[in-house]
Amino acid sequence: MARLAFGPLGVVMALFPDSVLEAFENVALENPEECTANPYIVPAIRAEGTLYALASVVGGRTYRWLLGIGGVAGVVVALFPDRYLEFGAEIAYENPEAVDWNDDFVTAVRVLGVVLVLLALNAARSGGNGTDEEPATQRDEPAEGDA
Repeated sequence: MARLAFGPLGVVMALFPDSVLEAFENVALENPEECTANPYIVPAIRAEGTLYALASVVGGRTYRWLLGIGGVAGVVVALFPDRYLEFGAEIAYENPEAVDWNDDFVTAVRVLGVVLVLLALNAARSGGNGTDEEPATQRDEPAEGDA
């Protein structure tokens, strides 16, 4: 189920990184007009989107690996959303001290962290195929005498 969301999200991020950044800033920041993104952020958004889309299409280990990394990040985000956002501002903005996060966004980031952890746990349980089915197991060898 999550693969159905990550794939299209990745495509949108890869094709429209400027619009994604603008939408993010309008939701996340109290003062988007006072914040200047570093020049590498738009290509980074495009690369992240491409990774999401490809991992969603490939599935299996690749998708499980992506969600595993997301789950580890999710633990940090859920436990320390303010520090996570502070770190993100340092990386993403030329003037990180000017970044003023929307209070509701801080709460949303914590919730997103929990969701990432749950998605990672579900992917590990389901074998990374994006469904609730148990992972495929090796076929049992036929017993002697069975032909």
